Amino acid sequence: KLVPILNTLISWLHPVDASKSNVDLALSQGARIGMSPGGIAEMFEGFPKPMTHPDDECAILNSRKGFIRMAVKHNVPVVPIYCFGSTKMFKRLQFSFLEYLSKMLRVSICLFFGRCGLPIPFRQRLLYVMGEPIFPPAITEGNSTSESSEEFSRRVNEMHKLFCDELVRLFDQYKDSYGWGRKTMRLL
Repeated sequence: KLVPILNTLISWLHPVDASKSNVDLALSQGARIGMSPGGIAEMFEGFPKPMTHPDDECAILNSRKGFIRMAVKHNVPVVPIYCFGSTKMFKRLQFSFLEYLSKMLRVSICLFFGRCGLPIPFRQRLLYVMGEPIFPPAITEGNSTSESSEEFSRRVNEMHKLFCDELVRLFDQYKDSYGWGRKTMRLL
C-alpha cells in the first residue's frame, strides 16, 4: 500500500499470506501454492554465520511441517524444487542481533549487497531443478483422518521424510552439473 505500483505488480501474482488460515482457505478453493518453508530463518543460515562452511547449503526443514500438514489435509501433492545459485546472488553481513530481531518481529531485516555495494544482484547462473511430486500417504483402513489423530501425524511425518529425502537427492544429483560438486546440503 505504501508503494502503489509495486503493490499492483505483486497483486498480479495472486499472493497468499502464509498464515495457516489463509493457506487453508486457498487450498480448499483449489489454488496451487508455491512456498519456501525455510522462511526468514533460512536467510540467516549458512556462510558467513559462525560455525558454518562456505561449501554448506542449508535448508531449514526438520521443524517445518506445516506445509506438509496442509498437503495431507487437502490431499494435494508437494513438488520439491531447488534453485542452485540463489545463495550467491547477494553477499550478506552477519549480525546476530538482526537475526534475533527478524525472528521476533517476523520480518526480514538483513544487510545485504550486490554489485558495486548496491542491491543489484551479482551475475549468477541459476539452475532450477524439480523433483517428482510427492503425494500424501494413503489412509490406513479404519483409522481417523482428523488432524489430531495419530494416523494423521504418521502420514505427515512419512510425507515430510519423503520430501526431505527428495530435496537432498535433487541437490546431490544436480550439484556436479552446476559446478558445486564439493558442496553438501544440510537440513536443519
